[in-house]
Amino acid sequence: MAKLNGGQLIEKVFQNEGVKYIFGIPGGHIYPMMESCDENGIKFIGVRHEMTAAYMAEGWALTTGNIGVCTGTAGPGFTNMVTGIANAACDDAPILCVGGKASTDQFDRNEMQDFNQIPIVQEMTKYARQVPDEKRIPEYFGRAISIATSNTPGPVYLEVPREKMEGKVEESEVELQKTWRIENRIAANEADVKKAAELINNSERPMVIAGGGAFWSKSAKELTEFIEKIECPIFTRNAGRGIVPDYHPLAMTIGSHKHPVCAAALQNSDLIIVIGTRPGFTLSRLAFPKTTKVIRIDINGAEITNQIDLEVGLVGDVKTVLNQLLPLVKVAKHTEWVSELKETKQAMAGFMAPAFVSPQVPIHPLRLVAELAKRVDKDTILVIDGGDTASWGNMVLPAMGPGQLLTIAAGSFGPLGVGMPYAMSAKLAHPDKKVILLTGDGAYGYGAMEVDTCMRYGIKVTTIILNDACWGMIKNSEAKKAGPDKELVGLYLRETHYEEVCKALGGYGELVTDPAKIGEAIDRALSSDKPAVVNVMTDVKIGFSF
Repeated sequence: MAKLNGGQLIEKVFQNEGVKYIFGIPGGHIYPMMESCDENGIKFIGVRHEMTAAYMAEGWALTTGNIGVCTGTAGPGFTNMVTGIANAACDDAPILCVGGKASTDQFDRNEMQDFNQIPIVQEMTKYARQVPDEKRIPEYFGRAISIATSNTPGPVYLEVPREKMEGKVEESEVELQKTWRIENRIAANEADVKKAAELINNSERPMVIAGGGAFWSKSAKELTEFIEKIECPIFTRNAGRGIVPDYHPLAMTIGSHKHPVCAAALQNSDLIIVIGTRPGFTLSRLAFPKTTKVIRIDINGAEITNQIDLEVGLVGDVKTVLNQLLPLVKVAKHTEWVSELKETKQAMAGFMAPAFVSPQVPIHPLRLVAELAKRVDKDTILVIDGGDTASWGNMVLPAMGPGQLLTIAAGSFGPLGVGMPYAMSAKLAHPDKKVILLTGDGAYGYGAMEVDTCMRYGIKVTTIILNDACWGMIKNSEAKKAGPDKELVGLYLRETHYEEVCKALGGYGELVTDPAKIGEAIDRALSSDKPAVVNVMTDVKIGFSF
């Protein structure tokens, strides 16, 4: 039989497990893997910074529900990926990060790019290992993919010393399993399911908050059937945005206590059903009234009682648990309760309506967001990045389906710069969909050079920049503390022509300073056959205020 090097063995595992892309920057330590994958139909996407590679792996996971793969060479290539790994950990997103590693005979000899990497990521991954023998590469890679995607998903890390990546072994000496993954469908305790169903059947004002656990379990059908049967309003958040699309009559808004509609629901509901999501900075435990009954569904038993007092905790896979509940819950009508929340939603829209059509110059941020919202349809994927920009966007823009709204607010880490990587992954995963990135000018600076990546690989992403020439969220928060006479430090940027940068890299670009011209500029960018930037100059004095 043929001899295979380490990279070829990795490629065989990736083929077996359905990997379609690897995101990274070339390096000698990892080149055999890159080469073998690209030659055999697993496309290598070479980015301009390894942080982008890690974010693209997560973006792939967030828009497909499947594991994303990134790679970087030893030393600085590895360390550049660390922020992306940390973000995936906070977002519970399944990514496999493959790091290069110096040959074992170079360990601890101050050789080029020899660095003790595993301790850095051990605390932020579900599994971090160095492959000890080239014959065991399939075992380690298969196990890592299984761990990343099982139960509560998350990032895993593997490194292969260079001589094992390049070394060759007889194929007959290597164990290649048929699969390393099975469909994991853990059911909840039946007595607890019956108790939960009884609470639901006796509720008059139930509400659902669904998050990433609902998305990773692929439970869109079951969740929709569940809320329709009991006529229950739903709020989606994090990776769960769009699991029930925002155009559904029972879908309300983003599941955040900072959103007035969700806040009103939390205060007036008599039963809160929390599905596959954790309390945190956008869903404070303090927002749950002590007198309100709570049912919680989560695959992680340790998470069930975290920060929330419960009536019932259902430990299991969301899809499976919903299928357990569906036969037990009764058809119900909560029309008055749903109408009450819709009226709150309409009142909020009315409050913002003047800003949606504001003729002011510099442009009001909500005028920009409203013009963008008009161009969103069921085949649109939205990506949102930035500080104030993300707050405006998440407050207004709709999630049109599972994996169709990717945002910096997918978890608690909140790193700027995820926008371009997420958008590129979304377009690669869904080439027939329209992919639009809304980002702040500060956040865009992290990935502006990735327009070059888009050009090289034919990735058509339309970027809308809310440009207030400032680190707006920090400016607004610090200005409130400092008072009118205090000089603010390091917060102002230049009114940079990012559209010209995009054009210089081969893309399409427009500058917009007149609010009446926002829509037509977006339309031209969308119809161009290139990656595009619409650079919209907005009012620095208007910060997010909810």
